[in-house]
Amino acid sequence: MAAQRATDRAVEPSAGSTPGRTVAPNSVSRNMTIALIGNAFPPLVALFSGPILAQALGVDGRGAVAAATAPLALVVTVATFGVPEAVTWAIARNPTLARNASNRGMVILVIAGLLAMGAVTLSAAWLSGGDPTVQQLILVACLAIVPNLLVGVFRGVASATQSWRLVAVERIVTSSLRLAVLIPFWLTDNLTPLVATIAVAAMPVTGLFVYIGRMRSLDPRAFDVPREARTAGLLSYGLRIWVGSLSGILLSRLDQVLMTPFAGTYQLGLYVVAVSVSELPLIINQAVRDVTFVTDAADSVDARLASSARISTLLCGLAAAFLGISMLWWLPFLFGEDFRPALPVAGVLLAAVVLGTPGSIGGSGLSARGRPGLRSMSLMIACLVNISMLIVLAPPLGAMGAALATLAGNLISSNLNLLFMYRKFNINPLQFYGVRRTDFVTLCEYAKRFIRRRKR
Repeated sequence: MAAQRATDRAVEPSAGSTPGRTVAPNSVSRNMTIALIGNAFPPLVALFSGPILAQALGVDGRGAVAAATAPLALVVTVATFGVPEAVTWAIARNPTLARNASNRGMVILVIAGLLAMGAVTLSAAWLSGGDPTVQQLILVACLAIVPNLLVGVFRGVASATQSWRLVAVERIVTSSLRLAVLIPFWLTDNLTPLVATIAVAAMPVTGLFVYIGRMRSLDPRAFDVPREARTAGLLSYGLRIWVGSLSGILLSRLDQVLMTPFAGTYQLGLYVVAVSVSELPLIINQAVRDVTFVTDAADSVDARLASSARISTLLCGLAAAFLGISMLWWLPFLFGEDFRPALPVAGVLLAAVVLGTPGSIGGSGLSARGRPGLRSMSLMIACLVNISMLIVLAPPLGAMGAALATLAGNLISSNLNLLFMYRKFNINPLQFYGVRRTDFVTLCEYAKRFIRRRKR
């Protein structure tokens, strides 16, 4: 972080920017490149592990694993109460508070995680759809709740201190380990739903070891701690962003949790495969969004925010178009002919990702500028629409019904975020759409810097 601060310079505040540090364009592009590499591994590993699970377990077995791990994914977001994001925000604004904010954040999440484990245990019978085998798998997966929550805090500290390499290493290591565990069991015909559930649930926990050195190197605890780094401040900011995080995870995960009781494990098996395909373009969006949040919190620049949204949408659109066309061949080949009905579902989900990208970056801007409640409001409204459509469409249409509900939710949340950016910060929503000549200039400069770094 010291090296990063050395590249910053003080500037006079201008319209659309916050006083303080100016984030160097080179550092932003470098951080986005590193984040892009780190974000690429989980969905790419999912693309490789998906056929392994599908072929070894079949549609029903793959659905059972998804039914077991979906509550874990849901609870790991629900039980955070926005604390990891609050820790990131507080440290990005004042790096000397890293020790104070992270310690308080961990205490909050340990308590929340234990309560969440109890809730999942009590609801396991219903979430399993009455299947005793799936119920046991849910109970096994929930043991990873507390460690997964702590990984979120550690990752938040690393992101806020611009340690993007560590974040990338964590995602690469945890994803690779999952694949390394699954392959031997698959090759020896010993891959069962239990083994798959343990691999999916437990491997992310290994990320804790990646961050140990960074956590030990934090500055000692400060005595004069402002409100945003205290427990009350973290919860205040966290709860405002948590409503949006909860709504966002409901938009992306609740359909998988409810698919079993609404449509059965077969439809869930199809839907999980379609989701794994649609998450590939999110590699780009998530990298831009994560770096934008930290960068805009330190130095808010309207033009940079809008340009990031346009470029992210362009790249996500190109990736989605390539996947949408090529999956007609490789999806049935990799996953098996039984998963061919997942093709149209994946197409709808790819469209949902691209159309939601502008507002996703806009939502990061809202959170970075101290207005996470507005982002949460847009996601909450979208979530209510999504749940309503899911209840109506999932029983008759199965996986396709869930995909259409996700598409509607993404459109609503994205455009509401842009509306709030216009009302509070006077940024025209149209600035987040389309492509400008300056965007191509930015991409060319980014490519040149990337090539120069590789040559060095």
